[in-house]
Amino acid sequence: MRNLRVWLVLFCVLASATAAYADDVLDCSKKSLADAVRDASNKNPVISFTGICAGPIAIAIDGLTLRGVGTAIIDGGGLDAVTVIGASRVSLIDIDVTNGIIGILARNGADVSLTRVNAHDNSSYGISIQTASSGVLSDVTANSNGRGLGADDGVSVWVRNSTLTGNVTKDIQLTFGARADFQTMVFGTYTCDATVLVRGTSGITCPH
Repeated sequence: MRNLRVWLVLFCVLASATAAYADDVLDCSKKSLADAVRDASNKNPVISFTGICAGPIAIAIDGLTLRGVGTAIIDGGGLDAVTVIGASRVSLIDIDVTNGIIGILARNGADVSLTRVNAHDNSSYGISIQTASSGVLSDVTANSNGRGLGADDGVSVWVRNSTLTGNVTKDIQLTFGARADFQTMVFGTYTCDATVLVRGTSGITCPH
């Protein structure tokens, strides 16, 4: 009898923990991810979500983390899917971003980290880092976009263990004072101008 009581207590604890975990994951079939991001106000908020979530998503709060759970897709609906506007320490993890003009756009001094993100089937860029922003990309894939990765206007970008291939125009486009550090990556076509500084082991030379 004592063992039965112990098992019942353990079962209840596990069930409660599972329910709490489920409650903490936003289900995009029931709630709006865009609204959750807009309403986030606590310090360094973390929003975990699952399902197909409608964009556009605008991020203007420092320290925000968007983390996908299971199937986690942000659909731009023909607009820029995710835009980070001047916010620092923004992280996107385990997410597919698709069907936007730009899949992920960081601009106006934004600082963004992308980990295990797949940007695909966006009409202009999969990922675009602009206007004095910075981006760290790890285990990122960009394919079937107009362009894969764009860096323009005094930005810094670090790319590790990523694959940028099969995009319509160029897989990588670096312009106007961009600084890039590429390590252990696979890419196809690229272009860059004489103002660009590239480090790393990619074999990219500028201008090109």
